[in-house]
Parts: sequence; C-alpha cells; structure tokens
Amino acid sequence: MLSLSKKNAPQEIQVGKPFDYIIKVTNITDEKLQDVEITETFSHKYKIRNSLPKFQKGSGEGTVKWVVGDLDPHAMKEIRVNGIALETGEMPFCTDVTYNLPPLCLIANVVEPKLTITKRAPAEVLLCDTIPIALVVSNTGTGVARNIQVRESLPEGLKTMDGKSDVVQGIDMLRAGESREIAFTAKANRTGKFNNIATVEAEGGLQAESNSTTTLVKQPVLTITKKAPERIYTGRDITYTIGVSNTGDGPAASAILEDTIPGNATLVNASQGGTLSGSTVTWNFGTLLPRDSRKVSVTLQGRGLGKVTNTATVKAECASPASATAITDVIGVAAILLEVVDITDPIEVGGNETYEITVTNQGSDYSTNIRINCVLEDTMQYISSDGPTKGTSIGKNVTFESLVSLAPKATATWKVVVKALSPGDVRFKVEMIEDCLKRPVVETEATNFYE
Repeated sequence: MLSLSKKNAPQEIQVGKPFDYIIKVTNITDEKLQDVEITETFSHKYKIRNSLPKFQKGSGEGTVKWVVGDLDPHAMKEIRVNGIALETGEMPFCTDVTYNLPPLCLIANVVEPKLTITKRAPAEVLLCDTIPIALVVSNTGTGVARNIQVRESLPEGLKTMDGKSDVVQGIDMLRAGESREIAFTAKANRTGKFNNIATVEAEGGLQAESNSTTTLVKQPVLTITKKAPERIYTGRDITYTIGVSNTGDGPAASAILEDTIPGNATLVNASQGGTLSGSTVTWNFGTLLPRDSRKVSVTLQGRGLGKVTNTATVKAECASPASATAITDVIGVAAILLEVVDITDPIEVGGNETYEITVTNQGSDYSTNIRINCVLEDTMQYISSDGPTKGTSIGKNVTFESLVSLAPKATATWKVVVKALSPGDVRFKVEMIEDCLKRPVVETEATNFYE
C-alpha cells in the first residue's frame, strides 16, 4: 500500500509568478511494490513548467505522470514540481498513484524419491552352517519414500531359522539419502546352488529389485573301509587296514578316526601316529578336502580263541560319522598224541591182557570227532571194551563211537581187554582219525604171549 504522505504548496500564489510544490509518496508495506506510477491533474488555471524528476505527458488533458517503477518496502519517492498560476481563484492539484502488488506465489518443492536394494549373501557354505543374508534399502532420490515393504522369497530348500520361506519387513519411511539394513539368517536342508533376488515397494508405485546372489551349499561325506584276515591262528598278530575318504564336495574339518580295541585283544602297534587312550586308538587328520583320503593300520593280538571284532569310526565337522567293522576268527591248532600201552607184558596164554589207549590234545584248539579203531591179531580174542565212547567188536576190529570234542590239553582214555589164545610176539594195532587229520594215526603195541 502507498501513502501520499505529504504534498506541500505555498498558501498564496501570485498570478504569473513561478512557484514549487512537493509530492511525497511512501510505501508503507513490508512488500516491494511494482509498476508505481504517479499522475498529477492540473486546473486550467495552472501551467507546469518542469519537475524533478522530469515529468512525462499524461494520457489526459491537463495531466502529467512520473513512472517510478519498483518501490521498496517503507521507501519514499519525492517529486518537486514547478509551474505558474494563470488566473486568480482556487486552483486544485490532484495526485493519483497506481501500482501493482507482487504476485502471491506458492513455492512447491517437487521431489522424486527413488529406491534401490542390494543383497549380500555368502558365496559358499557347508550344509551345517547358517546363511547370513543382508538387504540394504536406500532412497537415492529426493523427498521421502513412505510405506516401504521389503520382501525376500527364499528358494525351495532354504528357510529362515524359524521355518519361514518368505521374509517381509516394513519400513515407515526413508528420507533422501537414508539407508536401512535388514538382516536375517537362513538354513539349507540340502546341498546345491541357490539363486535369489529381493524386492522393495513403496507408496507411489516405487519398486526395485536387488542384485541376484548365488550361495553354493556343500557337504563333506565320509566313507571308511576296514580290511583284516577272516581267520588267523592263535598267537599271531592281526593287522587291520583302515581307509578313510571324503567323497563329498565340502571340506571335512577336524577329522578324527577312532578305533576301539575289543576286550579280547591287545594293541601291538598303530601306524601314522595313532595314539592309545584307554581302549581307543585315535588319529587326528585335520581337514580332509574333497576327494582326499587317508590310510592307516592297527595291529592287535587276540587273547585266546574266538572272534576278534574291531570297529573304527571317522568323525568330522558337518559330516555324518561313518563306521566299519572287521571280524577275525582266532583259531587254534589241534595236535593229537596217540599212545597205546599193554598193562601186563608178558602174559600167559589163556590170560587176559588190557590195552590202554590214550589220546591227548596237545594243541590250542578243540579236537573234534575223534574215532578209534583197534585191530586184533588171530592170537587175540575180544573180551570187553571201555572208555568215553561205546566200543563195538566186529570180527577182529573193535570200533569206538566218535568222541565229539577234546579240549586243548585234555586227555581221553579207552581200554580194550583181549584173551591170549596162543603164544607168540603179537601186535595190538590202533588207528585214530579226527577232523583236523587228513590221514589216520597208527600206533602198535607189542606183547609177548607165552605158555
């Protein structure tokens, strides 16, 4: 708003005598006024001579104007006018001021928020490992992004630790230049390669996809073999050869092989640095890389006869244990001693002679199915027989039923009683056979029959 704050002129003016008067215009607002123009209208009794600043001819009869332009807040413009009165009487001086207010402008800040999302996941893990996944959402545009929703749909075979396949996370808003990280952990239930992306959406149709990540899930697979003789004679060492391999595609860390010594055997030797603690021999292999293998051996000696069962187990991080067992039958050797003696020698014709047949197992294993057959000469007549098995006389042969078994160091005795029929140097013949003998053992006892 403008104020015509002052307009000064002489109180009396003489006809024909020049005089000055002053016009003062003030901007009483706090805004700049534009296009300020002052128009002065004179009576026909007045003639303007000049002004400071210089006037311009107005658009109407008897008018002049001053184009001020812009007038700053609270600024004042002064105009000095010089002229003469042409006649006596009242003489009006009318001033008119026009101006334009500046336009009322609303400044709107035009923004364009823009979302980006990046994803981080390990390139390779083992099946027993967890998979840390991080999603970073950023507003790289201008303005605020609101009602943001981040989604990760895990591929088949992956789930979060609480068993979910979809991860959805909301973010209220992101200002320009702000970022937010969303982290979670997944677990694989199988080996293989897992590819995936994450997405983000926000108010106003904003959306973006992350980079694709690939995580290869591997697993070590342990295998073990164990070889040993199926049968060995007592007193001899038993050597077990153990082979361990990693047939999987992941490293088997902290691999340990444990071999348990059975109660009926003692350790003789362990190869490749195996150490004995209690009844267990242990080898520390460190890390077995894929397709890596180790071979060791353990030597035992059985305590007595019987089956020696030896089991070894290999273990490692993130791998299922693997075991192998080998059984060795520790056997003895049956060594049979056959002895035949006559109780009385010489013996008179008509008397009875007793032959004592003794079988001793001198070996380390049971002797089985011992069969005794006695052959009489013509000068002998069968009277009776006795022993652990029943004897039968057929002609000049006395045959005893089979003795099923004879323990090591044990003795069995049979007796045959014959009658001396005629004098002479006679022979009592005994034949023995058993399972471990390929041919009979023959023993003869000489007796002198006399008259």
